[in-house]
Amino acid sequence: MGDDEKRKSFLKGFEEGLRAAWREIASLTTRGYSSTELGVMAKSKLAVLYRDVEAMEARLREEEGIPIVGGGELTSEREVGRRGAYLVREPKAERVFRLFSDLLRTNGRGLCITRIHPDDLRSRYRIEEAGFIWLSKSAGTKARGMAVAEPSALVDIASAISDFADEGGNAAVLLEGLEYMISQNGFGSILRFLQKVNEKIVLSDSVLLISANPAAMKEQEYRLLAKEVAGEI
Repeated sequence: MGDDEKRKSFLKGFEEGLRAAWREIASLTTRGYSSTELGVMAKSKLAVLYRDVEAMEARLREEEGIPIVGGGELTSEREVGRRGAYLVREPKAERVFRLFSDLLRTNGRGLCITRIHPDDLRSRYRIEEAGFIWLSKSAGTKARGMAVAEPSALVDIASAISDFADEGGNAAVLLEGLEYMISQNGFGSILRFLQKVNEKIVLSDSVLLISANPAAMKEQEYRLLAKEVAGEI
């Protein structure tokens, strides 16, 4: 199947899913629900559909190396630049770790900031040589080969990234747990945090990969994040 056929099949599936969602919502209008309740249900149905579309898009792009939705607006995985921050669009943090592993094979130096315990990541991905900062509220926790930072310690996390990048440039930094950090700090604080970190990443000719699920945040907030980075993958 050629690229055009794949795109057409995907878009057809999206269209059919959208119609099914609206048919179900329309059927609820005969059951006595208020307009407010119907609005909430509609948003819920569309959010689920959007998450499914994002998941399939990510899988197809990874397997086939082609953009499916958006007319090629997203950056190809092969187009991660020499420096800058990139949003890795995915419903669940998986692909970001594989991209990070690829960068480690090239750059050699890596720092992984994650909500997932480092021991679990080491057993799944080839990122054993990276340094780790575990985002956790378990203050005082000590473990092999990692530091622990509370998600609200944005100054400390930014300093750790800055110090790592200053050690010689050409660093690869991974940030997983963006939605968790937003819930703990508020979007405005995280946006300012990423603006500061991105400047250091660019100045040190390094790369920052940020795992992000657009369906898990407000559309306007995601667009603001996208404007601050070099591209979306």
